[in-house]
Amino acid sequence: MKTHEHDAEQPSPSSETGDLGPREAAALLRESEFRARQSLAIWPPYLLFIGAAIFFVGFGAMWWSVRGQHPYVGPSGGALAVLYGGIVLWIVVVTAVVRRATSGVAGPTTRTRAYRFWYVVVIIAYSLFQGALYHSGASASIVYGIFPASAPWLFAGTVVLTLGVVREEGRTLALGVMLIVLGVAAGFTGPVVAWLVSGIGIGVILCGGATLQLLQRRMKVSS
Repeated sequence: MKTHEHDAEQPSPSSETGDLGPREAAALLRESEFRARQSLAIWPPYLLFIGAAIFFVGFGAMWWSVRGQHPYVGPSGGALAVLYGGIVLWIVVVTAVVRRATSGVAGPTTRTRAYRFWYVVVIIAYSLFQGALYHSGASASIVYGIFPASAPWLFAGTVVLTLGVVREEGRTLALGVMLIVLGVAAGFTGPVVAWLVSGIGIGVILCGGATLQLLQRRMKVSS
């Protein structure tokens, strides 16, 4: 009888050797994936502050180049260089930070590449549609003003809103709504003011998100 009790109290081989069983390994993997996603789902606040400054300066340059135009002909080449150069710079910074954060973390690289591919397709389709507007005889105010100043936020807001609904994430849902509201508001202000509204609006959204993250982190540290 004592022999049976001794055998029952002996630890399992996995606990003696430190090896994980199938269930423990699966649970640990799920927990690791969840923590990785949580840590990478939200960009560091400084990235959002940098983005806010870049968009504000870029769209501000676009507004400065078109103010007082009668008739409206569109932004200058210098303003376009400031805007798109700043966006490219921000993308480079974001990519470097994300790569550093994800180094050593296995992820769905195939899916990520697919996302990037479809983003490029969307950008090409956006440019082609703008060309279609010009070809159909739309005015410069629409082709080089209202459409490029407001349509990107409507598209981005629709995508983010859809993700928020699918993932049941309140923060993502709210962001999508704010981007759609920004796009509609910019469209109603006309081809000149739309650039200024877009710059201020996206700057406020990004700064608000960064500030919210800082407050949440401070609350976690204090608790």
